[in-house]
Amino acid sequence: MKRLALVFIAMALALAACSSKADKPKASVSPTPGRISSTAVLKILAPAPGATVPTSGVVVKISLTGAHVVPSGSTNLKPDEGHVHLSVDGKIITYTGGLDVPTGPLTKGPHLLEVEFAASDHGPFTPRVIQQVTVDAE
Repeated sequence: MKRLALVFIAMALALAACSSKADKPKASVSPTPGRISSTAVLKILAPAPGATVPTSGVVVKISLTGAHVVPSGSTNLKPDEGHVHLSVDGKIITYTGGLDVPTGPLTKGPHLLEVEFAASDHGPFTPRVIQQVTVDAE
């Protein structure tokens, strides 16, 4: 089970590294064959695109409808259950059960913040349920 979890984490990291750096949020990106679809709709409420944020970090506020966050991993995938993953500049920072996710410290300059509603096994839905925003840390 531990090995399976590591495989899915590695898969999520690889997918995050391949993400687009566009400023516009995306409801979904390329499908992953063999994965289930989600009923979730994800939105980043804050920070706003292009916002200036402190280098001490920012809390990414998320809206999630049509699904809910579950506290533990499972291979019994359901379209309305999963986890929220936060990535900064393509690197996954945290897997969380909450909708207010802190980034932690940021280096000065532009950063791409991405949140993804992933399945209970931490793998992506197909299509992916992902939103992104670019901010500037000062």
